[in-house]
Amino acid sequence: MGSVKTWLAAAALCAAAASTWASGAQNLLSTLDRAAQPAPEPSVTVRLVAQNEGLTPQAENLLAVVLEHAPGWHTYWRMPGDAGLTTQFSFTTPKDVRLTDPRFPLPERHNDKGIVSFSYGGTAVFPFEAEIPRFPEGRSARISIHVSYLACKDVCIPGEGTAEITLPYEVAPKPSADAELVSNAIVNVPEVADIRGVRAVYEEDRLKVTVPASEVHVEKSLSFYPLDERVLKLSDEPQHQTEENGSASILMTLAPEFLQEPRATLSGVFVGDGGPAAGGWAIETSFPLEKGAVPKPAVFSGALPVAGSGASVTTLTAIVFAFLGGLILNLMPCVFPILSLKILQLIEGYRRGERLLPHGIAFTGGVLVTMGVLAGALLALRGVGMALGWGFQLQSPWVVSLLLVLFVAITINLLGVFEFTAASHLADTRVARSAPRTGAASSFFTGILAVIVASPCTAPFMGAALGYAVTQPAVEAIAVFLSLGLGMALPWLLLCIFPGWSRMLPRPGAWMDVFRKVMAIPMALAVVWLGWVLSKQVSLNGMLLMLAGCGSAAIALWLLGREQWGRGRNRVLMGVTSFLAAGAIAVIATGEFDRAATAQGRGVWQPWSEEAVRASLAEGRPVFVDFTAAWCVTCQANKVAALDRDEVQTAFRDGNVTLLMGDWTNRDPAITDILSRFGRSGVPLYLLYRPDGTVQALPELLTPGIVLDAVKGGQQ
Repeated sequence: MGSVKTWLAAAALCAAAASTWASGAQNLLSTLDRAAQPAPEPSVTVRLVAQNEGLTPQAENLLAVVLEHAPGWHTYWRMPGDAGLTTQFSFTTPKDVRLTDPRFPLPERHNDKGIVSFSYGGTAVFPFEAEIPRFPEGRSARISIHVSYLACKDVCIPGEGTAEITLPYEVAPKPSADAELVSNAIVNVPEVADIRGVRAVYEEDRLKVTVPASEVHVEKSLSFYPLDERVLKLSDEPQHQTEENGSASILMTLAPEFLQEPRATLSGVFVGDGGPAAGGWAIETSFPLEKGAVPKPAVFSGALPVAGSGASVTTLTAIVFAFLGGLILNLMPCVFPILSLKILQLIEGYRRGERLLPHGIAFTGGVLVTMGVLAGALLALRGVGMALGWGFQLQSPWVVSLLLVLFVAITINLLGVFEFTAASHLADTRVARSAPRTGAASSFFTGILAVIVASPCTAPFMGAALGYAVTQPAVEAIAVFLSLGLGMALPWLLLCIFPGWSRMLPRPGAWMDVFRKVMAIPMALAVVWLGWVLSKQVSLNGMLLMLAGCGSAAIALWLLGREQWGRGRNRVLMGVTSFLAAGAIAVIATGEFDRAATAQGRGVWQPWSEEAVRASLAEGRPVFVDFTAAWCVTCQANKVAALDRDEVQTAFRDGNVTLLMGDWTNRDPAITDILSRFGRSGVPLYLLYRPDGTVQALPELLTPGIVLDAVKGGQQ
């Protein structure tokens, strides 16, 4: 045991040292690189221009603030969106000159992986008016402006700029060189007007706004840019539809902040047919909000019944479902090999007369502590805006690399190459006498390990329970996660409380050693699978690096096993190989070899996007979406057991079903967002959209019959 602790401590120290060295070297290179570069060009340039070369008393005098953005940079609208800061203006003028506030032109709407912003790039022109009295003082007016903004590209930098212009007072001034620029800017500013008859009705998180056909004319599209923050969930694209009476409607999703504190009115800009720049229009207005019935559209369904049961999830049902999911999780391929072997060890301990209750309590404690830490980390990261769900840690290549090395260690441990704890059957009796037997501490760490290896699996009931948990306050959320852990730990805890149950199992003997080696087979397959997952996340060089790291770890553990069995020791070589294994993980953690996430299909499956769903539904075709991940064992099992079966693929073809795949292997906020909309915190999620506007969620575990019934049900 002492040797094991020494090896683990050395590995941890090497990982920390390698990570520190890599981070320090990277920071040094970045600093030297920045020092060698010339001073950057300003991201935004401010100008002040006028329509005419002079100012006319008691007449309309148009001026404008011009923001010239460097390529790739942008600043923000009055309502910046999910991120950003509003651009602000302040003027200095002669005391008898009055200026109106600059008017914001219609911005561009950008959706960057679920983060929506309203912003300007290129040349943005903000017109305003100057009012001059009949008899102004002096012969000219000097107008100065100060602009505060947040400019963003790859990074966001607060900035400010100033500009000034001096214009003479003239009765009939000539147009300036910027006259056309200022005139065109007026066209791009939304008109401020009351639209009569606007009706905005909301139910739960669904909002439907209807604009009468007598007030506006919509040919192609109608959208809405809100001016009030934290009212709409901007990541959900507004859906435009035409009513039977010709009126135009927009279906939108309300933000959680609105649901907690509803408001009576909503202000914003209706954008018709792409806005003025595209030949359409834009009108700024406000309208009252009222409660009423709003149908569930296909793409923006809210809370989803659990596995088609029709029952909404509450805190109590989520706790019950999580407990049942934890029980089933013990039978999943991620966890079963670990727990089955540990239970056999406890059976052997019971035959030797050891007390098993401390083992059960320690294992349960390990599971619950790890579940609590995992829940806290998930809630904290979601609280700061990161879109995450169950299994989120497996979206990080360094975590997958760490698990890869861990599974290599477990595999060769099951093959008897080395022992995590020195057992009584060791050949070297001196080593056996000096090593402790399996204790409660080992059971505690087994509980931790069981939760870690359970991450790639999703059992029935788990998806809806955890999806509900991550949307609730911390107390309710942690209660659901702890219930999942309690369900997972209960079989082992009961075995320790009632050790007599072990009499139903075969007596200990040579078969246990054979069974142990048989369990190395699924662990070895898990190593291959994790390597495949990592290949989706890092480059070829990164994979080669981790293969070398796994080989080094295997050599180190083989040397450890030789020492445990009294066949010699080589601490220097063990230290070097441990350093190489830990160093490989540390280098992967720097992100140097990360592969950019790309939308990829698979055979007849096309990459998922909400636009692709809408396009197929508009053509009258059903849509089946498979939200999956390479690291999700349940997802891969469902492909083999159901989705890739000939009869299922034939049904998809006969039903003219569009097949879309949403790959969550690497972090994708858009997929995380739709998972949460359907009450899930992780994959798998299977959705069948129908042209009639309904959507059906299938269970986490699929059979051909389940899929066929869903597809045929939509054709009846």
